[in-house]
Amino acid sequence: MSSMPAGGGYVPRIDQIKPRHLDAALFGRGCFFSSEPRFGVICGVWRTTVGFAGGRYGSPSYNDAGDHAEVVLVEYDPIQLSYGQLLEVFLGWDDGFFDLGSISRVFVKNEFERRVAQAALARHDFDETNARVSPCRTFYKAEPPYQKYFLRASPLFMREAVSFYPNEEALLHSTLATRLNGILGQPFPLLYPPEDFGLYDLSKVAIRVLTHLTHQL
Repeated sequence: MSSMPAGGGYVPRIDQIKPRHLDAALFGRGCFFSSEPRFGVICGVWRTTVGFAGGRYGSPSYNDAGDHAEVVLVEYDPIQLSYGQLLEVFLGWDDGFFDLGSISRVFVKNEFERRVAQAALARHDFDETNARVSPCRTFYKAEPPYQKYFLRASPLFMREAVSFYPNEEALLHSTLATRLNGILGQPFPLLYPPEDFGLYDLSKVAIRVLTHLTHQL
């Protein structure tokens, strides 16, 4: 993959308003290409990163994940969105969107998250055959080419997004990339975008495309 050009130094407003303190949660459900965009459009979620967790293999990669699950690291504002609310959204997704037979994985980092997760699984009638709560020991970030899959597949949005950031890592760590990947990766038109598209500081052409994709008037 070719290297990305350096950005012009202006940070889109969606990144300027990102809260200073974000909490993180880790979820897995089938292929992370499918689940990352679903998290990326939740109001209160500001960044997503795909990777691997839950196994003993020391150096997982996309082509050799060993015994790890594919997961999404979700960074969210706990003032806007509680951990319990985030869990409810995740567990309420339509299974038809995910890999057949995939297990919902909730990786918890403390006793509070474990109790909340187990209670949520019980409310949704999940059991060990289709859901699992596990301690979050180590998160291994997937290689850059596998981050923001749907954004990378769109030349228009990729070209505009990359112009804002000094390097690939900065782009992939941005809220703009998270939002665009989320909108582009939805299986159905997004009826309620998390914020006004004007905050993305994209061209009029790109905004029109986003508006069309979300059926906004």
